[in-house]
Amino acid sequence: MLTAYYCTNIFSGQAKELIAFYRDILEIPFIKTEVDDANGVYLGFMENAPTLCIWDCKAFDAKPTGYQSFVFQTENLDGTIEWLKGKGLSLSEPVRYDWGTYELRLNDIDGNEVVIAEYA
Repeated sequence: MLTAYYCTNIFSGQAKELIAFYRDILEIPFIKTEVDDANGVYLGFMENAPTLCIWDCKAFDAKPTGYQSFVFQTENLDGTIEWLKGKGLSLSEPVRYDWGTYELRLNDIDGNEVVIAEYA
């Protein structure tokens, strides 16, 4: 029987750079690490909640994970966009969808989709 959702593993050939993107650019908090600061790093917003865990696929002789789509929430998308532009990111225009979200979509360095949504 399943009891909880623990994490999403991302195996990357650029683990150190990918970790820096999520930790330094998007400022997703560091929760813990299994190996070191470039391998087995858990990022998330709360202890005991699902996290992103980034692994160096070369260290485990594993293939990179296929593309994922990660959805993050913000209370003020326009403010978040200005904050990200201040970090040097070039961004597309956000879209307001009929189903009630205002979203920005971008890709991390591995090509994973990052959706940042403001919910109406």
